Amino acid sequence: MEEAPLQGELMLFDPETSKFFVLNRTMSFVWRRCDGAHTVENMVRDLPAEFQDVDPAAAAEDLRRAVAELDSLGLLVQHEASHDSTSGLSQEGT
Repeated sequence: MEEAPLQGELMLFDPETSKFFVLNRTMSFVWRRCDGAHTVENMVRDLPAEFQDVDPAAAAEDLRRAVAELDSLGLLVQHEASHDSTSGLSQEGT
């Protein structure tokens, strides 16, 4: 997967499928942390440092929606059989 910053967002290009994806700030936050070690709960804990002046509960809900959307696009891999907040996430193909 190739990455390029795009005016506060992140553009991904998958050369295998020739598909482009444009990630908003929340999805970019998730993407950067999909290293197999971070869980959704780790990301929620890290939110306040990245998204200051945003209601933590609203930001956490946005993060969960971003994870679900990235997953539905086939861009994420969950590292345990369960799809709960304790599963590590990584980028597809890494």
